[in-house]
Amino acid sequence: MMTGKGRDEEEQPEFTVTDRRMFTAEGELRQDAPEARRAAEAPPPKPPESAPPPQFAEEPGGHGAPSFEQLVMSLATSAMLQLGLAAAPGDAPRLDLPAAKDTIDLMEILQAKTKGNLTLQEDELLTGTLYELRMAFVELTRRVTKGPSGPPGPPRPPGPQRSR
Repeated sequence: MMTGKGRDEEEQPEFTVTDRRMFTAEGELRQDAPEARRAAEAPPPKPPESAPPPQFAEEPGGHGAPSFEQLVMSLATSAMLQLGLAAAPGDAPRLDLPAAKDTIDLMEILQAKTKGNLTLQEDELLTGTLYELRMAFVELTRRVTKGPSGPPGPPRPPGPQRSR
């Protein structure tokens, strides 16, 4: 028994479906698709203007933008501190060979990842710095493994070696 409402009144939809597909079942562009209408009415987008590269704000100290050379020198300074070749003012040099090896390894990774993308000066800086750090590491490792003949001191400064 019906409650007084007709069958049509009971089945009224509670929501509306809008087909927003861009293409028909055959793969052709639908002319009545909302995006197709908007695209036809809208003017073509302007090509993006070439934006200048981002500028780093100059720091109060006047250092400017960071550079590859600064990165290499920062890593080299860390390695020198870890090798005991340098120390903070007022501190005695401390030797930390595992940390020095890690820093040198990081610089080797940097060299491998930037191969072919550096200027001649950048490549020479990185290659030369790595060479000097490796030689210092080898010399200090030899001194440490020779035995307790005294505390290991810093290696001789790099440069031409005199024959005796």
